[in-house]
Amino acid sequence: MTNHIKNTFARMDLQRLREFMLYGASEYALEAEAYKDYGIRLKESSDPIYKRLQSICPNESDMDEAISDLSQALAAHDEVYMEIGMKAGARLIYQLLLTDNSVPSIQENG
Repeated sequence: MTNHIKNTFARMDLQRLREFMLYGASEYALEAEAYKDYGIRLKESSDPIYKRLQSICPNESDMDEAISDLSQALAAHDEVYMEIGMKAGARLIYQLLLTDNSVPSIQENG
């Protein structure tokens, strides 16, 4: 196997595909954070906003309301990106299994 092919397979991981599909970057530096356990990534990423909310909302009812609002916004975000991910996966499988190498242009798909 040539180095080019080996390098191609080395780049085939979820984090790199995610970065490319979301941001279109052809070359980027993935942080070690991208390879941490999902639970750890979620906790470490959410801790700062919860600390900020605690400092802004000193009483418990305000804090509960702020957390509820944040949770609602994040849930919508999760739902949208999950659906996008599922469609992206389905489209990749479709192209791999049922079509030739042609790829529809971005304008065709809106």
